[in-house]
Amino acid sequence: MSGICGILTFDGRSVSEETVRRMMAAAPHRSPDGDSIWTGAGAALGYQSLQIGPDPAHEDQPLRRSGDTCVLIADARIDNRAELLVKLGGEAGLGGATSDAALILAAYRRWGAEAPAHLIGDFAFAIWDQDRRRVVAARDPMAMRPLYYRHEAGRLLFGSEVKQILAADDVPRQLDEATVAAFLAGDFGPAGWTFYLGIQQLPPAHVLVVDENGARVSRYWDAQPAGQIRYADESQYADHLFELLSESVAARLRGTRPLGLFLSGGMDSASIAATAGWLKKQGRTDVAPLHTYSWAFPTLAECDERYISDGLVGHYALPSRDIDAETAAPLSGYPRHGPDADDPYVGVYQPVLEATLAAARDDGVRLMMSGERGDLSMGDYIYDYPGLFWRGQWRTLIQELRMQAGWKNASVAAMVNRFVLRPARASMWPPGRAEWAREPLRRAYRRYRKRPVSPPWLRPEFAAAVDLDEILRRRPEQAEFRPLARHKRYQSIFAPMHIRGMVWSDRTQARFGIGFADPWSDRRIAEFALAVPQRILNRTGDNKRLVRRALDGVMPEETLGAIRKITPYPLYMRSLKEREQATVRDLLTDMRAASRGFVDEAGLREHYESICRGGPEHPGFWWSLCVEMWLRAHWI
Repeated sequence: MSGICGILTFDGRSVSEETVRRMMAAAPHRSPDGDSIWTGAGAALGYQSLQIGPDPAHEDQPLRRSGDTCVLIADARIDNRAELLVKLGGEAGLGGATSDAALILAAYRRWGAEAPAHLIGDFAFAIWDQDRRRVVAARDPMAMRPLYYRHEAGRLLFGSEVKQILAADDVPRQLDEATVAAFLAGDFGPAGWTFYLGIQQLPPAHVLVVDENGARVSRYWDAQPAGQIRYADESQYADHLFELLSESVAARLRGTRPLGLFLSGGMDSASIAATAGWLKKQGRTDVAPLHTYSWAFPTLAECDERYISDGLVGHYALPSRDIDAETAAPLSGYPRHGPDADDPYVGVYQPVLEATLAAARDDGVRLMMSGERGDLSMGDYIYDYPGLFWRGQWRTLIQELRMQAGWKNASVAAMVNRFVLRPARASMWPPGRAEWAREPLRRAYRRYRKRPVSPPWLRPEFAAAVDLDEILRRRPEQAEFRPLARHKRYQSIFAPMHIRGMVWSDRTQARFGIGFADPWSDRRIAEFALAVPQRILNRTGDNKRLVRRALDGVMPEETLGAIRKITPYPLYMRSLKEREQATVRDLLTDMRAASRGFVDEAGLREHYESICRGGPEHPGFWWSLCVEMWLRAHWI
């Protein structure tokens, strides 16, 4: 997306415009439509432009309104524009053509540091309040736009990417080994951690305020545990969900430039395509043309989902383009598709993803959508078995537990104990009791949380040096929901791995001059998913039950009936075990990660040879390859 960066001082030091230019030059892909700088006493702000929506939404930045001493830079799309225009109607100069940046600045003038709580959309922004000599910066709740910062004595540096901060004067480049250990263990660390000591990422739904007295970070929004939505009929839940989804899709289709969609045969992206087609069919003239891109598998028919997606694009006459996934398989062309300098996170299917983005760029696409959080919000195999028990729906409960027992090759009695009795006993302790009384509930949450298992090749002395056990035991800052199914849903939506994944998607697409959006990553949808009874969203054997009902009559019946979970995992395994063996073995020889004491090279090679012989892959194997690729590329 667009880029923002800046330097502000609170001790009288001057700021060089040339330094901010170097910061912008470190991420040139964020300014295909130009850049600009504002300087003032002890301050310099840089804005890098990638125009996606209608022109009024991209007013020149850095933005300073006449007579105002506040200066704003923002990488933002605001979705509740109409609501804000009503609330801020008394602010001079606001109207239908008001830019998103101007709305944010007006919101700050009205609500100060509490302004982010009133904004719905994807955003990262910074406001330099010259009168108060303070900075207020914020990031959206769903982690769709990145924002990094470094605060030191008398100075604040910030940027959309870590490399922008590293390009500034007197910023040390030091590896944070605790973050490396968490990444290798599949934990990914707290949302504020980065791989560079002294540089932090502003967590989603947080605001940063910095002045001469120091820096303060606080949460401005969280899904409310007490909020509940109850309807008499299940169709009302479906109608409510479709209303939210159509609003979310329409907001991201705002404008006239062509937009793109990664379209698989799964429910998440297919629901976006169907909703976009439906909006167009309803005569909505304010939605941009949508191009779809699907992956083709000439020899791996079990991975190909086009027999599902083709029916959808044909029904709504959506322009479609196939991308040969097998010629851009995982690790093909290494090191061309390796990790960015900011962090080691790289998608398994990075080469085919980049081939898709290159095709979209050739088609003039400026924004690509995906359905990355659809599964987390509406599926993810989260079931409310205790809820069925307490409501007396025992026949349904036993039927679903029998299915679970079959999948897990266990007895129904074992499933009853695991999924009903233990969580039900724990949830009997209500909030407000003494901490010792609530501890059973906390233990149940920790037990049901998918705690990563450290790979056996992680060196014990390295893990001990960074206290990895304590990192893995920690409880992230989050609301505590009851019953357990709602808590698991919260953990799924805001999982650290997916928060880092959103940043990776934003940065990857920005390198192609394309913005990133996910209609399922909408604060209103997350609130809805946590407020409704979890049995409405999912049933055993009927995953994403509510989404299917919401799309009834919108998605072609034959397509809706054919949708199922298909994975390109066989392509990944074929690359590991056959086509890219030489690349993998090279990465596992004379490893930088081993020379730094992070991993046992022999143990990692032994695991790889086991994979080649048909053994299972440890979840941490790919992350270890990522760290090795990253160290070779950026820490020579």
